[in-house]
Amino acid sequence: MLLTASVTKAELVALIDGLTPMRVEIDEHRGRSITLGRPEVSLVAGRGLRLRGDGRVVWDVAGVAIPVTVQVWQVLLVPRVLSRGRSHLLSLEPVIEELDLKLVPGFLDWKIADAIREAIAQHREKIAWDFARTLSKRLPLSARIDPASLFEIVATDGEVEVGTNELRFGVRFEARIERRAGAPVPESEQEPRSAPVGSARAVAR
Repeated sequence: MLLTASVTKAELVALIDGLTPMRVEIDEHRGRSITLGRPEVSLVAGRGLRLRGDGRVVWDVAGVAIPVTVQVWQVLLVPRVLSRGRSHLLSLEPVIEELDLKLVPGFLDWKIADAIREAIAQHREKIAWDFARTLSKRLPLSARIDPASLFEIVATDGEVEVGTNELRFGVRFEARIERRAGAPVPESEQEPRSAPVGSARAVAR
């Protein structure tokens, strides 16, 4: 069973607009942070979601806070489906493509850039959705049904595709009926007690 969802560029823009402007802590103890303005959003076919905008960094030198203007920042969010044991994740891996700091001394430029990259790397795990945990369900059927059974649907894998106008995410499911312990055994014991319920294809827009 394959369920495919399509997310349009307009829907992604609305989502990003709801998240930005946003502030990201670089070093909470030293009060370092970066505030990102509302970015331009574009889809790069076969690659991911590109965000481009400006921002502001608060940095400290010898305990003195120094505001730094970010002329341009550009990040590519690369969607990937990852499997970790029984977990299946849709992850958006951030890749910094451009970071232009305005009027920053050379000895600070690389330090700020490295700190921003490290902060993004630390938040990398948070830009992920365990869709197997969310979408897998195990439901008891009515006790009036004989023999009493359970219906189980499990998300087993996924795939993601980026086009110029939409992002498509597909999830594969396995569905089965499982008899509860103590339920009567069918006459044809040679048949498996748990069997797939069939296959279908649904498209959600």
